[in-house]
Amino acid sequence: MLTDTGVILLGIHRFEIEELRELASVWSPQSDLLSLYFTAGGPTELAHRDETVGMKDMVREQLGNLHGSGKEDRDDIARIEQVIEGMKGNHSLTKVIFACSRLGIWREYDLAGEFPTRFECASSFAIAPLITEQESRKRYSVLLADRNRTRLLLLESKQLIEQSGALEEQDREKIRTTGARKSVHLERKKEEQVREHFTIIADRLLHFYEHGDFDRLIVGCRDEMWPEIEAELHQELKRILVGRFHIDPGLATHQEIVERAQPIIDERDKREEQELIEKIMGGALSERLGVTGLDGVLNALEKGEVRKLVWTAFKATVEGVSSCSNCGHLEGGKLQNCELCASEMRWFAREEEALVRHALGRNLEVSMLRYFKLPPPDEIGAWLRFQADHNTANALAS
Repeated sequence: MLTDTGVILLGIHRFEIEELRELASVWSPQSDLLSLYFTAGGPTELAHRDETVGMKDMVREQLGNLHGSGKEDRDDIARIEQVIEGMKGNHSLTKVIFACSRLGIWREYDLAGEFPTRFECASSFAIAPLITEQESRKRYSVLLADRNRTRLLLLESKQLIEQSGALEEQDREKIRTTGARKSVHLERKKEEQVREHFTIIADRLLHFYEHGDFDRLIVGCRDEMWPEIEAELHQELKRILVGRFHIDPGLATHQEIVERAQPIIDERDKREEQELIEKIMGGALSERLGVTGLDGVLNALEKGEVRKLVWTAFKATVEGVSSCSNCGHLEGGKLQNCELCASEMRWFAREEEALVRHALGRNLEVSMLRYFKLPPPDEIGAWLRFQADHNTANALAS
């Protein structure tokens, strides 16, 4: 839901709702609002040069679409080209810029996450990619553990932060175990220490989870250690556990950890997306808690039925959506005035841009599909909280 606040380091920026509303509210009849999403991904000089040239060509092509192409427009383009030229891989972060010299706006971010390369000039800023990435982002606590070593890391949008210091020193002293001795008594004592070691780890993890420090859990360990670790995990931790991988906790580098953990996350995301599609499609076919197609989605939004808005990534725009600048009424196609209050309608060529603006502050979730598609031509749908018509009919029948 679009209510997150706060900022995390290393490009993991969580936009405050007021900041998103401010970006969403900017409107220009001159269609001179510039939006850029660009990731300089290649580590080699040649790859970087090719990407930079390609993006510069895209920027110059869009310049020709600006009405009038005045000095302010050219100033924005020149500044954006300078920013692109200065990017040298950017640590796998995406450069996001919202700019309009005429209005004195320049917002520049280096963000972690999956963003499509995009540059456009329009009457509104392209905030749908930013909002959907933030909405879908999960924080994974990665636990690396064996009998003698424990590491905690936070993995978010492929950015890994070592958090082993979060284990209090008294815990770190408790979880250190001694070497084996040739004594049955000492062996039994050692096994008890090992169990206590994993129990303390599990308790600390549960504490962090209950305080909202992460959303899901991944475990990395040697295979023979997993039964001992699993036995001490609380039921709540098992519920949010998405998988485990084989690794030596003491020798693992950050790159190795991400390479082992990310496929687990990708597979989980794919499975959850498939489940969401099944809910929407099944609900639409049974005329219950699902709806597909732009008209159906707009109708459900007007009735306040929608729990989650969903659309296909890279879908072709069909007709756009008009949004009332006064009452927020939505209509498919390009309209001049609102049929409800007669105020000016603002037309968005990309339907999702109108929809995410409607969702802001309304306790709705939004999601852009990466693995699957909804039915054409609109490729858009919604999972519903309820159906007002059905509820009314049921109430009358009772």
